[in-house]
Amino acid sequence: MITLLSFCSTLSFAQNGFFLQPEIGGGFSNTCWQPFKTTGYPGQTSIFSYQGQVDIGYKAGKWQFITGIGYLRTGVNLQHGSLSDFNNYIWFIFDENLFVPYSLAITDYNPHYIIPVKIGYEVHRFSKRLSFTPLIGAELSENLPRTFVFDHNPKQPESKDAFNYNCNKYGIIGLLQLNFEYRLNNRYDLTAGPSIHYMFTSELNFKDQHDYSVLMNLGLKWNFKNRKPDSETTLSPQPAPES
Repeated sequence: MITLLSFCSTLSFAQNGFFLQPEIGGGFSNTCWQPFKTTGYPGQTSIFSYQGQVDIGYKAGKWQFITGIGYLRTGVNLQHGSLSDFNNYIWFIFDENLFVPYSLAITDYNPHYIIPVKIGYEVHRFSKRLSFTPLIGAELSENLPRTFVFDHNPKQPESKDAFNYNCNKYGIIGLLQLNFEYRLNNRYDLTAGPSIHYMFTSELNFKDQHDYSVLMNLGLKWNFKNRKPDSETTLSPQPAPES
C-alpha cells in the first residue's frame, strides 16, 4: 500500500500528459564496413550529418514514451587512393556496376526518412527546472536515393533504378539520446543533449555499409496541459504557531 501511494504521488507531482516536441541536431557521420567495427579504409573521413524531427510523446511520472517523424542524413567521405588501384580505376564501393578514376575523392550522402520510437526515464533532477533524462529506442528508416560528390564536381544524384538495384529501401537504426530538460514556464521545456544513431541494417544490399552519426540536438517541448507553477509543485512551508 505504501509503495502504491508513493507511485501515485510521483505521478501526481510529475503532472502527466501529452507533449509535442520539434527538434534539430547536427554533428558527424561515418560508416562501418563490418557490423560494429569502426575501422575504415585508409583516407576515410567523416562528413557533416544532421537531422530534424517532430515528436509526440506522453509523460507518465518519470517515464517518457515518444514517437514521431523526421529526416536524417548520414554518409562518408573517401579520400584519394582510399581503395585498391585496379588499372587506374577502382570498383565503386557504393555501386556494383560503376567504376571511377582512382584519383578521385568520393563523398556519399545518404538521406533517410525516419520514424523514431523512444522510451526515456528521468534519472536525476538538479533543481525544480533542470533534469536529466536518457532515452533509448530505434528508428524505422526509409532509405532514399543517394547523392555523390567527386572532388569539386557538382553533386550527382543517384537514379531511382540504381538505388533500387544497389540499396535496401528500409532499415532499422538504433538510438541512444542523453537529454537535459529545462523548464521555461508552465507549458514549454527546452531540451538539449547528444545522440548516437547506428544503422543495424546495411544501406547496401550487396555488401555491408552500416552508417552511424553522433549529433548534438536542441528541441522545444510544448506540453498540451498547462502545468502548475513551480511554487505549487512543492510543499508550502507551514506557518509558525501563534504564541
